[in-house]
Amino acid sequence: LFPRMMSRTSAAVLLLALPAASGLAPASLRPPAQTASRAGWCGLCQAPQAPPRGSTGDAESDAEVARRRAEYLESLTPEERQKRQVGLAKRLSADISGQRRDVIKRKGKRTERKTAAAGRGFGVQRSLKYDRRPKPSAPCGCGSDQSYADCCLPQHESGVCTDPEPAALVRARYTAYLYRLPDFLMATTDPGGDEYQHDAAAWKKSLLQFCDQIDFRRLEVERAEPDADPPAVSFRVSFVQKGTINLCDAVERSEFARRDGKWLYTRGDVRYEAPRE
Repeated sequence: LFPRMMSRTSAAVLLLALPAASGLAPASLRPPAQTASRAGWCGLCQAPQAPPRGSTGDAESDAEVARRRAEYLESLTPEERQKRQVGLAKRLSADISGQRRDVIKRKGKRTERKTAAAGRGFGVQRSLKYDRRPKPSAPCGCGSDQSYADCCLPQHESGVCTDPEPAALVRARYTAYLYRLPDFLMATTDPGGDEYQHDAAAWKKSLLQFCDQIDFRRLEVERAEPDADPPAVSFRVSFVQKGTINLCDAVERSEFARRDGKWLYTRGDVRYEAPRE
C-alpha cells in the first residue's frame, strides 16, 4: 500500500502517490492518466526529491517568487496547463518506477537517538518522539468518521490487521504513513510479495524519508474485493509534495494475502491523475 506506489524501492498502503495531496483542477484540464510500474503505496514508497525553487531564505524575496509563480500559472492557456500537468505526471511516474534522486543534506537534522530526561542527565531516559500519532480521542486520519482509538490505533499498537475486510489494512497503512509509523508498514508487508525488503534498516530509513516529504490530504476507498483471488482494494490518495505546489491523486489497486488470520500487503498497481474537483 504505499511503498510500491510511490517509488518502488524494490518494494502499501498508503497507496498513494507522489506529492502527498493533489490540488484541484477542472475536469477539462485533467491530463490523461499516467501509469507507473508496479509500485504501490501499500508497499515501500519513495518520493522523488523536488526542493523548492527560487527560495532565498528571505521572507520578502520568497513572497515575491511565490507571487511571480502564481502570475505565471494564471497566464497559462488551458492547453499549456494540460501540457504542464501531463509532464508532471510523467516525471512522477518515472521517479516512482525506480529513479531516485540524491537526498539533500540539511544542517540540524533531527535525530532519533535517546535523549536524557530533564535534570541534566539525571532521571529516566526516554526516546525522542518521531511519530505523529494524535490523541486516541481525536478523529482518525483515514476519514472513517471514527476516533483513532476505535479505528486504526489497535492495529498500530498490535502490528497486525485481523479485520475481516482487507480495506481495514489499507486504512491502517495510510494512517501509518500519515503518522510516520514505519515499523507497522514493514510488519504488514508480505515477505513473499514484491514490496518486501530484507535490509530492515535501509527500508525503515526510506519509509521515514518518504513520510517526511509527502503531505497526505485524503484517502478514498473506492472498491473492496475481499473474495477475489487475490483479495484486492482499489483506493485514491490525494497528496502534495512538501515545499512544492505539485498536487496529485494516486489511484491504486492493491493486492493482499491472508496468512494466519492476518492481512498482509503484497503488491499494487498505481497511476497518477489530476486532482478531482
